[in-house]
Amino acid sequence: MVPPESMPPASRTLLEVDDLKVTFQDGSIVAAESVSFAVQKRERVAIVGESGSGKTASCMAVGGYVTDPGSQVTAGRMSFAGTDLLARRTRRIPRKTPGISMMFQDAMTSLDAVWTVGSQLVAALASNPSVTKAERLDRARFWLSQVGLRDHDRVMTSRPYELSGGMRQRVMLAIALCGDPQLLIADEPTSALDASLSQDVMELMVQLTEQTQASLLIVSHDIRLCEEFADRIVVMYHGKVVEDINAADLATQAQHPYTRGLVRCVPTLDNYRIPRLPTIDTVDELLGRRDAEFTDAHVGARVA
Repeated sequence: MVPPESMPPASRTLLEVDDLKVTFQDGSIVAAESVSFAVQKRERVAIVGESGSGKTASCMAVGGYVTDPGSQVTAGRMSFAGTDLLARRTRRIPRKTPGISMMFQDAMTSLDAVWTVGSQLVAALASNPSVTKAERLDRARFWLSQVGLRDHDRVMTSRPYELSGGMRQRVMLAIALCGDPQLLIADEPTSALDASLSQDVMELMVQLTEQTQASLLIVSHDIRLCEEFADRIVVMYHGKVVEDINAADLATQAQHPYTRGLVRCVPTLDNYRIPRLPTIDTVDELLGRRDAEFTDAHVGARVA
């Protein structure tokens, strides 16, 4: 297989988003605006930012999951694997983009509490009519094994509430990957897990997407975890992309004050003795300022 870096630039790009806008309630709520980013083949990209910054709304628009009455998705360009995702006449995104799987936040509420895990996996595989039910069951067991659930027969007959949080997250990953997607979108995949389980889940996602040669788009608050596992980090604030930077350069070469503020707000061994971490001005204070006016002066200094 030809490695991505040796491909022509046009053939390396899997997802391209330009000037995306997502609104709800007939335009009264703007969740994301002027959002532009790209994902290359077999690349891992993380979108980080505070709650309400538009991370999930942007990714759901890409996946075709923004279908609420009164919602609207528009963009200058949004293409996936060379296919235009926007309907030309209505400029609305089709329902559920083929080739993209989304791993939703909070496995306990995303999984059906009534159906067994096996039933939910088989249902996810039912979109291919040429595969028999027996083959779907075998494939379901295979993917449970792939995500580290070796006791797959017990897990298949269990309901989500009978499993631990880490096991539910692995089931979600198996469901997302069983259809062999080209792009996996993981929305806050570690939000309900402790530090060690978060590390395990991220390592597993990276390993499996490398095996399947899929690209990975991570939505997360954990900027340090994304710095470790992503190739590139897209930072969003108040519905807009404020920085797009290589993960390896985040700590030393971030240009936007908001990005630098996020990095400095992370507790580390270097700042654990200070009584108070750096802070960023409140949203109310920042809403009236233009992006160009958002300088380092608005990011609080460390308290000695």
